[in-house]
Amino acid sequence: MSGSALFRPTFTDLRAEVERRAAHDASPADIAALIDEFLAAGGDTPAPLIEYDGAVTWLFRSSTAQSVSVVGDVIGYRPEMTRMTRLQGSDLFYWTAYLPLDAHIAYAFVVDVPENGLHMRWNDACLPDPLNAQRMIMTDPLRVMSVLDMPGASSLLASCDTCAEIPVFAGVHVLQNAATGGWQRLWVYLPPGYDPDTRRYPTLYLLDGEAYLLSAGLPLILDQLIEDHEITPVIVVMIESPSRAHRLTSAGWARFIADDVVPWIDERYATSGDPVDRVIGGADAQATRALTIALQRADVFGGVVAQSPQMPLAPRIATLLKRNRARGYGAPRCYVDVGRYDEPAAIESTQALCATLVSGGAAVSYQDVAGGRSFAAWRAALPDALRFHFGMSAFAHLE
Repeated sequence: MSGSALFRPTFTDLRAEVERRAAHDASPADIAALIDEFLAAGGDTPAPLIEYDGAVTWLFRSSTAQSVSVVGDVIGYRPEMTRMTRLQGSDLFYWTAYLPLDAHIAYAFVVDVPENGLHMRWNDACLPDPLNAQRMIMTDPLRVMSVLDMPGASSLLASCDTCAEIPVFAGVHVLQNAATGGWQRLWVYLPPGYDPDTRRYPTLYLLDGEAYLLSAGLPLILDQLIEDHEITPVIVVMIESPSRAHRLTSAGWARFIADDVVPWIDERYATSGDPVDRVIGGADAQATRALTIALQRADVFGGVVAQSPQMPLAPRIATLLKRNRARGYGAPRCYVDVGRYDEPAAIESTQALCATLVSGGAAVSYQDVAGGRSFAAWRAALPDALRFHFGMSAFAHLE
């Protein structure tokens, strides 16, 4: 909100005045001019409207829409539960909910989805907020959503306040999966000053790589942390998710990553060959997969980034840790997070997973993030994950 918002009438004031004018047969043009004036007082970001107690009011203007809903983190993705109300005599729809004051959320408007529409039909009619310029690209399916950071939300790095522009990356490669015949894109980030003749670099492999590239703007975060000497220079390989036609079993995906992708990268870039210097990560279902791969292939990976892993994992992880101990492998270093406002069962499951990892000898960094289950929260936590795995002091041996 701009500074002028300090002197702005509240939405309650606007609603009362619109309803009063509508009751006195004011013209649509008169009411529209009043709404225009109200929105103009909000400066560059006139909505959503945030009040001191966490009440958030979303606004959407349309003279033709029959129904509008707002969907997103914390408030949920069921349009029938978050249907907006049209303000009497106007083209303005509104909906109010209370959000935690520290939350990061992604949200969108859903226009004219039938009452009996399927639960996920909102994806087909998803629109970002025209009144909020802060946006985020989401993948699977590809769409644009708006971002709302509540007043108490932690700040992102200075260069990463928005990810509206597609970040620059070092290159893109295409690698065939011999098991399926499918092709996967690999986006490779090289750190500033990359010099293959003078040093070897640790590596981070990220599943669902297009999301980390587009939704999180990871290269921008990496550039800033490296420039500020908070992490050592690191090579990052962002791996495209397989198409539905080329899905693999967990073991098959582990073989592809460990036996195809890693050697292919090692042949072409100045990477460290020590598993301790290799980390694999992902978010949501890919967090589960990354952790499983790290334990299945402890000969290749020594670290994990698991953002909101899907539940339940603890029993299987305990079995893999025990098997690895018998084979002489130590437990991986694990960064794990979960959305503070995710489902309670997901939070409990993630905490149980961390307890299992610690019991199995793993070094674990755990945090709850002020958000739900999306990159609006995950990207805010990424600097912490990167500092945990690639803090400067741990990599003096590679200088």
